[in-house]
Amino acid sequence: MKFSSYANTALAAAKTGVNVLLSHYNGKLNIEYKGEVDPVTQADKNAQKAIIKIIKDIFPEHGILAEEDGIKETDKDYCWIIDPLDGTVNFVHGLPMFCVSIGLKYKDEIITGVIYAPVMKEIFIAEKNKGSWLNGKRINVSKNQNAIRSLAATGFPYYFRKDSKRVMKNFDNIVHEVQGVRRLGSAALDLAYVACGRFEFFWEEGLKPWDIAAGILIAKEAGGIISDYNGDKSPLFKTTLLVANSLAMHNKIFGIIRDY
Repeated sequence: MKFSSYANTALAAAKTGVNVLLSHYNGKLNIEYKGEVDPVTQADKNAQKAIIKIIKDIFPEHGILAEEDGIKETDKDYCWIIDPLDGTVNFVHGLPMFCVSIGLKYKDEIITGVIYAPVMKEIFIAEKNKGSWLNGKRINVSKNQNAIRSLAATGFPYYFRKDSKRVMKNFDNIVHEVQGVRRLGSAALDLAYVACGRFEFFWEEGLKPWDIAAGILIAKEAGGIISDYNGDKSPLFKTTLLVANSLAMHNKIFGIIRDY
């Protein structure tokens, strides 16, 4: 598959960010906290700087929306939405489920997405209307329509300790309808795994744009059905997300979430 200069730039930036992360992985980390349990390390910050430099060297006029250091250049038609380390808690504990996630938004749509999970050696790439790819092979969502035979993914927001009622009610209702539920600790990977058929659906609240920008395009281009908890099909700047492998599966889970 021949990708655009945007996708190739995202891939180059992701590889650069990954190199920074791996130089810190399983090493001594200086850990700070943005909240009670929300960590940030020098790996996050250094990777973000390296990623932004690659992008700005090629597209200096583009905007940046990035997780660390409050970078929000969102007034441009082209805006790169960057999570330099999705799965920071995993990273801090030496777990391999973490990644770099980079999405490019043009006006109101994500047009390019890259998720690079280095320990698993998996690179997910999507471009608008060109499909989704994993390590150079085209991927599609699962064809399973049977909820009780489906594997789902979710995550718990950082405000969970203070406001857990809806989160736990949805979890309790959904877990009884499916074969199993997993919590990887990385929304980007959850979305990528829906895209390649490992999960039938993913739902979560308390999300930020950098958590999902690349993943929603990758899932959509692989055939996924996407909305927020209210049914909005453009959920990038919303805080809730439901992505399923089919309209039937989406409708079933949406009904559980909506009815609460």
